[in-house]
Amino acid sequence: MHVGIVVFNDVDYGLDLANALHEVGAEPSLYLSARHVAPYLGTVAPAAERLHELQLIPATCNVRTYELPRTRDPRSVQAMWRIACHLQRDRVDVVHILAGPGELWPAALSLFVRRLPVVCTMIIPRPNVGESLPGFVPVAVYQLLAWQSDLVVVNGAAQVAEVQDLYGLPAERVAYVPLGPRTTALKWARVRFEEDPATVLFFGAARPHKGLQYLVQAQPLVTQRIPDAKFLIASRGDDLKRCQELIVDRGRFEIYDGFVPGDRAAEYFQRACAVILPYLSASTSGILMTAAVFGKPVVATCVGCLPEYVQDGVTGQLVPPADVESLAGAIIKLLSDDTLRRQMGQQAYRYAQEQRLTATHETLRAYERAVRLHNHA
Repeated sequence: MHVGIVVFNDVDYGLDLANALHEVGAEPSLYLSARHVAPYLGTVAPAAERLHELQLIPATCNVRTYELPRTRDPRSVQAMWRIACHLQRDRVDVVHILAGPGELWPAALSLFVRRLPVVCTMIIPRPNVGESLPGFVPVAVYQLLAWQSDLVVVNGAAQVAEVQDLYGLPAERVAYVPLGPRTTALKWARVRFEEDPATVLFFGAARPHKGLQYLVQAQPLVTQRIPDAKFLIASRGDDLKRCQELIVDRGRFEIYDGFVPGDRAAEYFQRACAVILPYLSASTSGILMTAAVFGKPVVATCVGCLPEYVQDGVTGQLVPPADVESLAGAIIKLLSDDTLRRQMGQQAYRYAQEQRLTATHETLRAYERAVRLHNHA
């Protein structure tokens, strides 16, 4: 089966999917935004050549990149038409659109590819708290995408009924496919970095729903018990600046402010002994699944679908959201017990390998289902 994977913002997700499909004999092709893939690769060199040179994707995987104008620019419609023409010219059997919240381009693209079976993954079906866009905007964009797709995929089991209700879809048009591990991130680990048993990592864009402030507020409690504890924050965004102003002891923090290229991300995940997700709301989490492939336990909050992906006390620890004392206590527990932390990391890695097989086979089943629905429409 030839699958055309269209992804603009979440480049990692697209690369992981292409690799997983190739491993089971499918033929993936990637359709990417040049603006999003360039910082990920850390270069303005042609993306296709660089992706193959770094062996981040299979040698046989076709890659096309597109210069996408601003959403309100009329030329964005022409860009979507060009992608649609390439998908048909490349003779893909299924189009799989990985759509983030409020991404209008994927929804616009779906209008031009109705001759082909279309699967869309709603990465965040319901807006998170504190987002800059009004809540109705991402819902409206996803609604358009849902109408034009043969099958909508969600990565959380609890999201199936939610999407059916929110977007008015019948049960046969919504499928649950578990989120696979971010194995492409591991391919960046060409240089070995030693793990620091006292360093915890917060990774990803700082938005209000990510709860970074609670990790900052937990630091004094942690260092009272673990004097050498260190906090590595690789992030960007306005909320990072706000949270930096809350820091009591700046000497405890190492902060990277900006988009994190793949090689630097691999360094940070290797150096940390645990990954912290103090979220106030969430869908699923690619960062959580990245931690798993690096064999790192997580401390995550009981929000969204995170409890589906964290085996409490086995692959990590779950704590209530916005609870500084519980968050600090979970971090202290991991930092003070090397054996427990290593065991959890090993279990997380095993879980990631099992999840990869399950996610890939469920994805193929979703494609087959979309083809059937398309042919009977």
